[in-house]
Amino acid sequence: MAKKEKFILKADTFNRGALRMTVAILRDTNPKLALLVQNQMFAPLNPQVDNNPSPKDNFRVDLEPLDVRRVVEQLKIRELNPQTDPGTQMLIKALVIDWINYANFLIELENSKNA
Repeated sequence: MAKKEKFILKADTFNRGALRMTVAILRDTNPKLALLVQNQMFAPLNPQVDNNPSPKDNFRVDLEPLDVRRVVEQLKIRELNPQTDPGTQMLIKALVIDWINYANFLIELENSKNA
């Protein structure tokens, strides 16, 4: 029996839906930052479990730490906006967690360089 390779997502891997949602949220308040995030979707796709592109295509994100901080700040502002409906708030919370995980990944990467 052939052994299947295990597919492991890292914190620097985002799916197309998460990136699109981030862009949609940032577009009104910070179009330049939204464009930076959108451009991440033009990188080559990360391998899929079955090598079959789908709406859940995964992209390796490569942003500067300060840009990641701005993304999190803008998402939090939108999440705390009283006009944001509860469903959107829940989606934004999930996005914030993803972006904070990516920020922590960048911190660990930098710490390993300095060690």
